[in-house]
Amino acid sequence: MYTCCYVYRLWVLDSVPGTVDPEESSGEVEKVLETLQTLPKTISSRKWLVDHLTNLGFSRSLSEWIGTNLKKSGEHYTWAFNLEGIIQMFDSYRKMDYWPLLEHPPKGIEIVIVRAENSDRWDPHIIQKLDSVKNRACDESEGKLSVVVLPNSGHWVHVDNPKGLLEMVTPKMASLA
Repeated sequence: MYTCCYVYRLWVLDSVPGTVDPEESSGEVEKVLETLQTLPKTISSRKWLVDHLTNLGFSRSLSEWIGTNLKKSGEHYTWAFNLEGIIQMFDSYRKMDYWPLLEHPPKGIEIVIVRAENSDRWDPHIIQKLDSVKNRACDESEGKLSVVVLPNSGHWVHVDNPKGLLEMVTPKMASLA
């Protein structure tokens, strides 16, 4: 008889557990979304977008990454995603509390939280609570939680330190093969 064991790994990239108070929320994600809402529906070129965002104070690497989300539509570019849908999804995320999932991950699941070293989202009490949950004794009826800090990175981990993120993810992904 052949028995197969599925191991699932959920990667959470610089996402703080628990609800986010909209009054206290003024991070870079919010600024990006607010800025994207002010842009015209069609954009003349990726270069224009990158230059515009950079002139507004966003990093060149983030601006270029945002530019990869444009698609050609005739002579202009439009978003490859539904901006209003993204905003609604982000608002929903801020209302979601996933501490219960972290405290009791389902059996067979490993949740890996990647915390950006320079992210402005991580209050010391959240880090302490996360460490406490991560270090608690768990039995085989539950999954596993791990937390890793990605150095030299702000919230946009895949933009700020893609090499470091890849080096972090690759060994764990290879262990599933």
